[in-house]
Amino acid sequence: MKLLYTCADRADDPLHWSGTVWNCRNALESAGVELAVFDRIPFECPLPLRMFHQLHKRLGRKTHYLQIEPAVLHRAARRVAERFARGDCDAVFCPGIGVPVHAWLPASVPVVTYLDATKRSWIATYFGLETLSARSRRHVGEIDRASLFNNTLTIFSSDWARSEAARDYDVPDARMAVTPFGANLVEAPLRAEVEVWIAARRRDPLRLLFLGKEWNRKGGPEALALVRALRARGLAATLDIVGCVPALGDADRALTRIHGFIDHSGPAGGKIFHALLREAHVLLFLSRAEAYGIALCEAAAFGVPAYASNVGGIPTIVRHGVTGWLGATPFCPEAAAAAITAVWRSPDQYRRMALAARADYEGRLNWRVAGHSLKAHIELALAGRAPGSVP
Repeated sequence: MKLLYTCADRADDPLHWSGTVWNCRNALESAGVELAVFDRIPFECPLPLRMFHQLHKRLGRKTHYLQIEPAVLHRAARRVAERFARGDCDAVFCPGIGVPVHAWLPASVPVVTYLDATKRSWIATYFGLETLSARSRRHVGEIDRASLFNNTLTIFSSDWARSEAARDYDVPDARMAVTPFGANLVEAPLRAEVEVWIAARRRDPLRLLFLGKEWNRKGGPEALALVRALRARGLAATLDIVGCVPALGDADRALTRIHGFIDHSGPAGGKIFHALLREAHVLLFLSRAEAYGIALCEAAAFGVPAYASNVGGIPTIVRHGVTGWLGATPFCPEAAAAAITAVWRSPDQYRRMALAARADYEGRLNWRVAGHSLKAHIELALAGRAPGSVP
């Protein structure tokens, strides 16, 4: 099987979309799928449409989403179709939810997409559909319908994303599948190493870890509230903040260590990032909105349980009471503190949860497993069979 691996951006950039496009490419190749990479498709926009967009930015009250204009996407689709017409590939494979260059490909071209959400669900989750202009809202629906019903197969990273597509567009189950994204780690630790780190983690302080570029959306204020609630219970909890530099008062700064953005795709950043994960006891992932949550997979690789919000695609990753906790929304710091304290005060129980997180990484949440799952789903779809239950 040979796939035309196509996207609007670079497929060899380990930082793009948190490294997912790059890791997905490597995963497919490692699973034995031959790829012809067709990336960096030019963004071609007619001048009148570009002028309309600029005018809308200055005068409009709603957002005009230029990347989903049919005039732009038809041009991109023509480029992909021309490349596919060489006849050396069995299907087009499109990762990610950036510019949907596949949306207007002819129905005769077999297409597989791998998404964390439909365009509608993604925008609704992060921005709200009401923020879009009427024109862009209409285009969102048109693109989703064209993709979901023209695609040979749409693979989602979570059960939530698949259920959203089924609810909003009545897509048959046979046209969809689920394969979780893997941890975007250049080099994952060995299980034996993780077992040693779990055993060596100091009991004092209780080290909590926040990973995210967006302090508010990722639940940074909630994380601080949880630290204070844990301290009220007598636990010396601290918070390591990675990915951003929030403005904090002196009292909150005393509870934290702020590391800012760490590029863990390079040797220097990777060393720091790995050290923080080795020493962390619990990852706090209290997102107010989240289509997936790659950081949860990365933490699991290091045997770090997660306390996460029960929103979006997160429940596909975190198994409540086994590999971490799924907290109710709206967030209650006292309830979260009680749940964490109950496990933390039993070293054996904490160790079981940490090891279960690592086992889940090995069984489901890594790119090796994802690559083989994608390959199996695609082979079934191209053979005209429903995806079924593929490991």
